Amino acid sequence: MKKILLQYLYIFIITLILLCVFKSVNACEVEEVKDETLPICEELQVSTEENPCKKEYQPSINEISDALEKLGKSGTLPK
Repeated sequence: MKKILLQYLYIFIITLILLCVFKSVNACEVEEVKDETLPICEELQVSTEENPCKKEYQPSINEISDALEKLGKSGTLPK
């Protein structure tokens, strides 16, 4: 009985050590975050490395209707 309890204790200690190692390795992992918080470019503003901005895209009604027609023809939209 004592032998079985010691085996369980060793397994528990090894599992605990592995858990701590994996947790510390994952804590050091750095995720690359894309910067989606760029401000929208103002009129006549040029985006540079020092002053980056993103242009706001506004599709026209014709582009939207063409896209819906293509989706309808492809059969992906429900009828």
